[in-house]
Amino acid sequence: MKYLYGDSTESELESNFLELLRDAIDFAVFVLQADESIKSGKTKIAALSEEATAELSRLEAFTAGVARAIEAGEKGAPESPTATCASRVSELLAGTKNATADAVRAKLAADIAAIEAEEAASRTACHEALQAFLDPHGKDDARETRRVALLEGGAYDATAMASASFGVDWLFALQVPPESLWASPVRLERLSQHIELHAPQVTGWLTKEVKVKPQRLERHTATELTLEGVALSGGEPTRTFLKLRIESSVETGFDVEIVGPEIRMTRVGPADDASVGPFPIEESDVATVKSITDRLTAATQELANARLVDATFEGLPFKSAPSFVPIAVRLVERLAPVVREIAKRSLTPTELVLRRALTDDRREEFFVTKATLREKYQVLPPTMRALFQPLGFDLAPVDSRPPPASMQTDRKEIRSSQPSVPPPMMPPPVPPPKPPESVRPSESLPPPSASGKNEAFVEAVKKIMIVLKSGRTDEGYAQYADLLSSDGFAEYRPDDQRQALKLLLLAKAPDRSEAVMRAYRIALKRIQSLVDSHAEPADYEMLGVAHVQLEDRSAASAAFDIALKLERARNPTSDLCASLGRRIGALAG
Repeated sequence: MKYLYGDSTESELESNFLELLRDAIDFAVFVLQADESIKSGKTKIAALSEEATAELSRLEAFTAGVARAIEAGEKGAPESPTATCASRVSELLAGTKNATADAVRAKLAADIAAIEAEEAASRTACHEALQAFLDPHGKDDARETRRVALLEGGAYDATAMASASFGVDWLFALQVPPESLWASPVRLERLSQHIELHAPQVTGWLTKEVKVKPQRLERHTATELTLEGVALSGGEPTRTFLKLRIESSVETGFDVEIVGPEIRMTRVGPADDASVGPFPIEESDVATVKSITDRLTAATQELANARLVDATFEGLPFKSAPSFVPIAVRLVERLAPVVREIAKRSLTPTELVLRRALTDDRREEFFVTKATLREKYQVLPPTMRALFQPLGFDLAPVDSRPPPASMQTDRKEIRSSQPSVPPPMMPPPVPPPKPPESVRPSESLPPPSASGKNEAFVEAVKKIMIVLKSGRTDEGYAQYADLLSSDGFAEYRPDDQRQALKLLLLAKAPDRSEAVMRAYRIALKRIQSLVDSHAEPADYEMLGVAHVQLEDRSAASAAFDIALKLERARNPTSDLCASLGRRIGALAG
């Protein structure tokens, strides 16, 4: 049944366009926000790369100047203590320079990896948003092609594909529930115990000839069904193609093709079989073939979408589109003419209205205000809000007048304006197994005294250690997390912060409960702040340990490598070098 416009004239709409419109705007806003986020990330990568290049140039110029000063300084004889000192300083300078350059490059690589991971998460979210939009509305915009094909293992692969008018081609995997006819190989005897069809067959022992004879089909299996031009309102597809095979692994049986009222039959078999090929269907068999295809078609039409397998926009993968803006523009262009027609035929200029007759004296009315739709894209910057101007919502006047008497009716009306459920307004950040906890304020510690010491801080750490030694692991680590996330923690001397972090990270690792992992995640943020500010080898070691505890081996290995390079430049025989070597070896093993 077609929908009516607000003035009760008939439209060409076979579905509730207002629901499609709301979800389409939600989807467009979502991908436009993701597009902005992706562009911002690329800009940030360019800025970070430029900044790192400048930093490396400064480092090169600075160390070259120091090296020239060492070279030009009066050192005495080559064997003099001053010359020996100069040589040692030159070695330390070179090692420190290399370690610092490696640290700059490693941080750049880590920052770029984080931004690229966020972009990948945004693109995945856009793919999921497209799935959420197409699932209920895919056939509103296009006719589907549905295909069910028997796989070698005995299960059917079911898919639906279509080309939407806004340039997106999509492929859904269909869900085959246990109660479906397609849940197991469909032998025709499951449809009827007696199915007979007149078809050509080779007869005779000596003189072989082809004759049309009745043939039983109950043992044939439906190995493939393709329905082209499946419409939203159901009904007959524009083309039906069915494969019936005597065995699923052998190409012997029949092909059935139905286009409009015409049924085309083809016998399939070995090349030397004279009966193979197209043959006319007898009038008495038309009902039999239609009965089979109708049962299979109905079972196929019942299959719901499971997941969006693939989507392309103008021939390119949707998920990796250079920009999502053209997709939103095309979608708005597709919607705009219909929106304008509905607006023109609605009773008030502030609403879009559709109607549907239920009985002779009852109808239901669907409406949405233009202000409601306009609010959906107000979150966008002005340049992107302008993309929605073709819909005409920004020009809607306010009109509170009742409809003219000539348009009023005594019929009952049900006004329905169910809200759409938009996707999240921004794509999610990089999704780890559990989202990292932000450093949140807890019980405030007293600020450090003028000397930098604070007995309350030391006492808090001691109390936590007592709790841990008593075996109350989760309680102790929860208190540790609160201490690290407190407002005052960052105000203490770096050495005090390091001491508290070492007690947490360099102790024997307990079982990974949620309380323990939360403490490690918050500690990671505190250590990263120390690394960014001081770039001490010991800080990098703790950073690596935190990544180990959080099971990020690649990040841990990178942190340990930087720490080892920095420490070797200072003292290649130190205990820290030996410890770092063992940690790197353990990760490699």
